Amino acid sequence: MKRFLLMGILILPMVLLRAEPEKAYSGDVRVQTLLRSSTNSAGQTIEYPHDGKAEVSILKVEIPPGKETGWHQHPVPIFGYVLAGQVTVHLANGHTHTFHQGDAMAESVKMLHNGVNEGKETTKLLIFVAGEKNVPFTVKAK
Repeated sequence: MKRFLLMGILILPMVLLRAEPEKAYSGDVRVQTLLRSSTNSAGQTIEYPHDGKAEVSILKVEIPPGKETGWHQHPVPIFGYVLAGQVTVHLANGHTHTFHQGDAMAESVKMLHNGVNEGKETTKLLIFVAGEKNVPFTVKAK
């Protein structure tokens, strides 16, 4: 019984912090959850790489008006935040999702897609990659 009580005392604070990250810091620090999901924009379950050595990357991507990324896919989870403008993501299955300034996204994995700036200003994205060392996280369609 003591063992279960001790486990509860140790685990409860972690559960509470996970449930409410906004309350995990002092009152002077502002935290806003932009995205919390176990699935990505294509409805796939988010799974982290199991092989190799983990490597995290953060990228700033800019797409001029009328331009596109080209069809590609990601073998690992990628998350983004739209700093400016908008991007419309066309999925190979025919679905589209438009993300605007201030939106967070979890990109599809192992599914061809193309990001298009259909707006009038340059789209600026902040991209976070949960990848693997020496493994490309973006693969161009053939």
